[in-house]
Amino acid sequence: MKLAVGQHRVSRILLDFDLTIEFDNHATVSFSEVTIDDLTVDEDNQFEGLRALAALHGLVCEDADYDENGTLRMVFDGEHAVLARPREEVESWEFCAPDGSTVLCGPDGVVESWPAPEHHGAGAPTVEGLPSIGATVVRLSAGDDAAVEFSDGRTLLFELPLDSGYLVLRESVTWSSAASEGDATAEDWVVELSSGHVIFYRPRTV
Repeated sequence: MKLAVGQHRVSRILLDFDLTIEFDNHATVSFSEVTIDDLTVDEDNQFEGLRALAALHGLVCEDADYDENGTLRMVFDGEHAVLARPREEVESWEFCAPDGSTVLCGPDGVVESWPAPEHHGAGAPTVEGLPSIGATVVRLSAGDDAAVEFSDGRTLLFELPLDSGYLVLRESVTWSSAASEGDATAEDWVVELSSGHVIFYRPRTV
């Protein structure tokens, strides 16, 4: 059975609690465990998975299908293969179409699907701005419109070096300010996280 991402370009890779591939038609496929070429990624090495999936940015999905046992296979530009097998106790993967209809591989490979909701929108827009103290980083994305997203709805629109991801995701803001000295200019924002990592950010508009 096919997923409606064939011949669509990968626009972003996202990491929150799962790894997600987003396509140029706004469809997404999320994984709790996935094999990218020869690398298997689960909860223990998500940041390695983020870096591996980032290599798919800009590539076209040639084929995406799943079988009755819940195994999902995807091929990108004939170069990269993505494979997701069922898991015993948790969901393995979830496909969300642009209209909001969903296909999900649950525990033990039970595949379920739901039609598009009656009222489907794009969700609440993110707002570029300084995050509040105590806000937590809830999502990282790489690719088109790369961003660091916070629990208070604020977003920093830039491509975070993926090697720094483990110092950023799920960390809370301990201090944030418009910088006026040090390594930044007056237009830069500075965000310090509980890991000690500091983000210098130049907003598009101040």
